[in-house]
Amino acid sequence: MDCMSKQIESSDQPNLSVIIPYQDNLKEVEDIILTLENQSYPSEKIELLLIYNSSLNGLNRNSIPVNSEIKFEFLEEKIHLNSPYSARNRGIERATGDIIVFIDANSTPDKCWLEIGINFLIEMNYDLVAGKVDFDFGERITAAKIVDSLTSIDMKNAVEGRGVAYTANLFVKKDVFYNVGTFEEKTRSGGDVRFTKKAVKTGYKIGFCENSLVWKKARDFKSLYQKKIRTGKGYFYTWKDDEEKRIWFYNLLRAFKPPTSKRFKQNHDQVSSVVIWFHLYLVGIVEQLAFIAEYIKYNLRSD
Repeated sequence: MDCMSKQIESSDQPNLSVIIPYQDNLKEVEDIILTLENQSYPSEKIELLLIYNSSLNGLNRNSIPVNSEIKFEFLEEKIHLNSPYSARNRGIERATGDIIVFIDANSTPDKCWLEIGINFLIEMNYDLVAGKVDFDFGERITAAKIVDSLTSIDMKNAVEGRGVAYTANLFVKKDVFYNVGTFEEKTRSGGDVRFTKKAVKTGYKIGFCENSLVWKKARDFKSLYQKKIRTGKGYFYTWKDDEEKRIWFYNLLRAFKPPTSKRFKQNHDQVSSVVIWFHLYLVGIVEQLAFIAEYIKYNLRSD
């Protein structure tokens, strides 16, 4: 079955550079290569750039297949280790495609992901397009995974409400980077929000494509709280550059307001609603405390 009712001629389909930073999650990298091979988009028009950015074991590619039907290249970020945005910049620098596509290694794209996203970008004349991100709970549903799905990557709201997007599922015309610049180097979180916001302020058009879908693995408790600490710190730099920002402790006060049951009213019979509510409440406070800590740290450095 065709992915879309309206098809773009193969000769008119642009070349794509798919950029994926990774660390030591080689099994996930191998899996995503296989899913990209099975995309409805022509394999000969896809190049995959894999950028290693960990200090643990050095560049390790031994378990990754080299007989892929799509062209792929291994790169390494050696200076700003553990920065996914520096890693993505190394990919952008090497990319030859007309469209740069971002996805995380711990994701599974729908078979029509690339085709639908690219067709939408071309037909709607957008410069940036963000696709939908759903969450994969795996074999076992936990409160942490549910809370992760409730508090992470609401792409539709990000694009339509704030004019920003996340690199979990993002298509960008290459010339946007020529005029706006690349992501902030060495940052751990929020670089995609600040880049897309800058691009939109520069005059580029951003849109949301509901049917260009990827599934992202939901996090366990440890990873969830690590993520919230990281995003809290990253949000400080987004807040700092916001011309209409609220007072620095405003969101912390909001976080102390308990979440309503409407936020997690879903059919998760395996998990207690009380446990979901507790962690939903706690992660919001933890994220804002990380923001406050980064605020204090930044101002101490400035003094």
